[in-house]
Amino acid sequence: MTRNIYPHFNPEVHKIESKIATVRTSFHCKYNINYHLIWIPKYRKEILIGKVIEVLKQIIHGQCQEIGIQELALEVMPNHLHLFVSGKPTIRPSDIIHKLKGNTARQLRLVFPELRYLSYQNHYGKGFDALWARGYYCGSAGHVSQEQVKRYIQEQMGKSVFEYDIYNCPPNLKGQLKIGDFS
Repeated sequence: MTRNIYPHFNPEVHKIESKIATVRTSFHCKYNINYHLIWIPKYRKEILIGKVIEVLKQIIHGQCQEIGIQELALEVMPNHLHLFVSGKPTIRPSDIIHKLKGNTARQLRLVFPELRYLSYQNHYGKGFDALWARGYYCGSAGHVSQEQVKRYIQEQMGKSVFEYDIYNCPPNLKGQLKIGDFS
């Protein structure tokens, strides 16, 4: 699980297991798509400290609402951040990252002019140095394993509803988790 690799990103604090289990509804579909996103400042500089964290969280919260995704968890560390979101099937993860990184960079620099240059100001002249590194991590998170999906597909000939269990399922959700019931 993520907490073993990144001890500072604690899924239990945000109750992620129960949020992963939530099936959301749109006009024409039911979906459960969750992304764990991580990105870093350019040169992995430790600039995400103090007031920058508060402003960054507000910007990300507002951008998530504007994009139409649900923010499930956000952890900001001095040299990177973790964001766990749920989005509609029509929203690509690369679009989410592109909009979040672009808008946060622009707005953070309006509030904190010292973030304009992360390397040497004389080297870049009047231009800007990028705030965020080009790369990012995106992992999809779900609650149904590949084996369970395969079994569900194979059992469709005789069974209309497929029941499954979640890893570390909260007691209040036991026995309520089903796929195939689209009523």
